[in-house]
Amino acid sequence: MRELMLIPAGIILELLVFFCAGSLLMRLLRMKAETSMALFMGYLLYFSVFELIAVPMTLKWISLTHFAWFWAAVMVSTVFAGCLFLHRQWFHQLREWGNVLKAHSWMLLLVAAVVLLQCLLVAAYQDNTADAAHYVGEVSTSVYTDTLARYNPLTGVLQKNFNIRYDLSAYPMNNAVWCCLLGIHPIVQSKIVMAVVNVLMINLLFYQLGKKLFREDVKKADLFVVFVCLLQLFSYSLYTSGTFQLTRCYEGKALLANVAIPAAFYAAVCLWMDEKSRNTWVFLVLASVSALTFSGSSIIYPVAVSAAVLPVMLFRRKLSWAIPYALCMVSGFLYAAVYFSSKLGWLVFPAS
Repeated sequence: MRELMLIPAGIILELLVFFCAGSLLMRLLRMKAETSMALFMGYLLYFSVFELIAVPMTLKWISLTHFAWFWAAVMVSTVFAGCLFLHRQWFHQLREWGNVLKAHSWMLLLVAAVVLLQCLLVAAYQDNTADAAHYVGEVSTSVYTDTLARYNPLTGVLQKNFNIRYDLSAYPMNNAVWCCLLGIHPIVQSKIVMAVVNVLMINLLFYQLGKKLFREDVKKADLFVVFVCLLQLFSYSLYTSGTFQLTRCYEGKALLANVAIPAAFYAAVCLWMDEKSRNTWVFLVLASVSALTFSGSSIIYPVAVSAAVLPVMLFRRKLSWAIPYALCMVSGFLYAAVYFSSKLGWLVFPAS
């Protein structure tokens, strides 16, 4: 019963932090206030900042408890700042919900049913592969030893050196932090709470993509979300994005396939439509950093960004985009440099 009560609490609290962080960022960028976009922008910002803070603390052997309470202070400050500076904006958005519901009409019910179906699928499905053992095991060993990724998640043995392939991606440590703060079981947090949150964010991204492709027609955007869901449901094979979303959504690499790469395509669509490029580049930089948080496979993310953005740059002859484009490459190239230096023995990160 306790875990059943903590599941909705965890989901609501995480969404609250994302919304406040995203709303503050959108206010700084002078973007139009929108709940769905604020949630997704906050999601990217949250994991980008988490990566930049968690990895140094991991390598410095900071305990999970100390880091969890530090991160709790960051989240509380974010929520407090949002309430302090944006409460009037939020009240205005709340008063506009009637118009929003009218614009979506019955399509909103269809989308809600589709998203709920996905949430139930990811919460109920049990995947017991080696990756499952790693992503849940790393959270468990960190929680029950009060450390950050210092123990081998498959054996429980103290590592001599940090596993750079996995430990530079702080996604599992986010689950460990929430387990520490809420007292929720690592399996429940990893495979239910975070999986459901990830599904919600994936659908918000596809909704935003649909709005751009159909020029702000929200009903067509809703239908786009439904069609993408059908595509994911009936495109099952070992490595399709649908498989990762609906059976392995608790894994960081699932987010590389369903969040980071579609985010690069979304940014390319925005640039093609010649919208405010500054905001789009901020979005893409956050997607690039958060991709590293999700999985070490983000070493390929510069290729994804290049495939999405370079054709638009060249066709529109926007040489001024070269600098922000280069910034989107930094996280992937930095990870590649550290990873290969570690494999060649030039860098060593002792864990004990």
